[in-house]
Amino acid sequence: MSQTENKSEIHKYILASRYALLNYVRHDLTPVSRAIGSFAPDGDDLFFSTGKESAKVQEINKNKRVSFYFEHDNQVQENWKSVLLIGDAEPVSVGSSDYNKAIERLGDKSPRFRERVAKGDLDSAVIYRINTSELEYLDRSKGYGPPLKISVR
Repeated sequence: MSQTENKSEIHKYILASRYALLNYVRHDLTPVSRAIGSFAPDGDDLFFSTGKESAKVQEINKNKRVSFYFEHDNQVQENWKSVLLIGDAEPVSVGSSDYNKAIERLGDKSPRFRERVAKGDLDSAVIYRINTSELEYLDRSKGYGPPLKISVR
């Protein structure tokens, strides 16, 4: 399978995911995972939204290297799939073309986010773009072995 075909599968898998785990490292070097439901792919990159006042925002501002892990529920082992996306999280500035694109993509993925946009209720949120540098794709339906690793940048 070509890298383009693999990336297309990865994109579809992310779109079909209800939740993902955002992983980051706190200032005291403790790794932390948080479930996130507001995310949307943008090519190899990913937008996500979270509360401005959350602890994760403060920590990501100190160390922007993050990962997002996608794994669907109720998978059988012989068909197990997962995606790990690794990159730097950058806040998206309100009013920028990326911000408008993020609003559109996040709204397309999440009815709840779309409702918040319609109500003008994004003042308490921050949107990030993860500039992906690596993707790992595990698809056990194609056999056992290490995950496919794709360097993006």
